Amino acid sequence: MAENQDEHAGARRTFDGAYGFSFSIAIGLVLFIAGLIISLTLGGGTSIGLIFGIPLLVAGLIIPIFMMRDLFKTNEIKEPCPKCGEMIKTSDATLQLKCPGCQSVINIRDEKLFLAE
Repeated sequence: MAENQDEHAGARRTFDGAYGFSFSIAIGLVLFIAGLIISLTLGGGTSIGLIFGIPLLVAGLIIPIFMMRDLFKTNEIKEPCPKCGEMIKTSDATLQLKCPGCQSVINIRDEKLFLAE
């Protein structure tokens, strides 16, 4: 029973790519809407609304791109097959493939090749 509790205590949610994408879009949307509201309400009669509103509009468009830049990058993996040793070249975006030499199904996690169970 204690082993089972230790196993569940270590497993937590991490801030993975899907959460990062959603978070960056939400931040961009909030900044863009805030800039739009400030520009439209305060920007009509004075330039103060435009001084604060326009940078918020631009930040709402640019900040999500900077926050998601790691999602657009892929790394090349070049490792031998865990079963037959033939060199396999793929990207880290691949989740599963077949070895061209032995036709074994290979899973890819954390830029490492593992035989499928």
